Amino acid sequence: MFFSSYSDRSQGNLMAVLSMLLWATSFPISDVLLKSWDPLSLATIRLTGGALVLGLLAFISGRKYNWQSWPFRDALFVGALGIGVGTFAMNLGLKYSNPVNVTVIATTIPLFSVVMGALKGEEKVTTRISVAIGLAISGGLLVSWSSTRTEIGFEGGEFLVLGAVILWAWFSRVSVTRLLPIPAYPRTLLTMAAGALFLLPVTLLIKHSGFFELSASLSPPDLAQVFALCVFGVGLSMVCWMISAEKIGVTVAALHINALPFYVLLLDLMFGGALLISQVFGAVLVALGAALSQISWRRTGS
Repeated sequence: MFFSSYSDRSQGNLMAVLSMLLWATSFPISDVLLKSWDPLSLATIRLTGGALVLGLLAFISGRKYNWQSWPFRDALFVGALGIGVGTFAMNLGLKYSNPVNVTVIATTIPLFSVVMGALKGEEKVTTRISVAIGLAISGGLLVSWSSTRTEIGFEGGEFLVLGAVILWAWFSRVSVTRLLPIPAYPRTLLTMAAGALFLLPVTLLIKHSGFFELSASLSPPDLAQVFALCVFGVGLSMVCWMISAEKIGVTVAALHINALPFYVLLLDLMFGGALLISQVFGAVLVALGAALSQISWRRTGS
């Protein structure tokens, strides 16, 4: 890798930032697509497309892996539940909520991660990590609330988004523990394919049963956005996330998620949007939280 001379901590933080930049593209794209696609069909196509893109890149690279000892059953289960169900819940929650509420709820990912780690005895809830999470969540909330000029209200989909956030935190922690024997790239491919394989028959069953009306637009503009979503917002962003979580830990990597609203605003700025000082200050708080969470690790190795 081009920055292999950097320390694991530097690599992990760089990959976390890159993952968030790529993931940020998925929010405006999904918001547009959900006007002509139902949440289940969009979740299925984004995971299927992302897995196909990663599979094609793996085939082109021609890299060989010693896969005989990989925990395939665990990978399939974790992918089906964490990515499959989680992606559908996130899409459905976004459809019945709004991007501001979704990004606010997403700021709780590091909090759920450290709670899960503490319950399993894998992490200690120190004053340092508590302050770091507080800074990161405060920064994420500041950016999110500053980005809206309308009243934020509860719309019902927030419960689904919260469920998706908990599943994502669980998926990330299990991926770097139980699935650690699998390298980051094939681990991403396997779990994403498992999520797609779980949702595909469910989608087909619902479509043919007629219980719910499914919708999907195959117009050239929509297909172009689906392609961008699969390649950047899903496939490559997930690979970067896996590498980051493995290098610096899920809780620290998750602190970077609180800068996600800021990256979405930067994308909006590129297309004529506005950026407020309060939003920049919020991003600085997130960066301080991420940095603070790693100071003790550098000194003590914990």
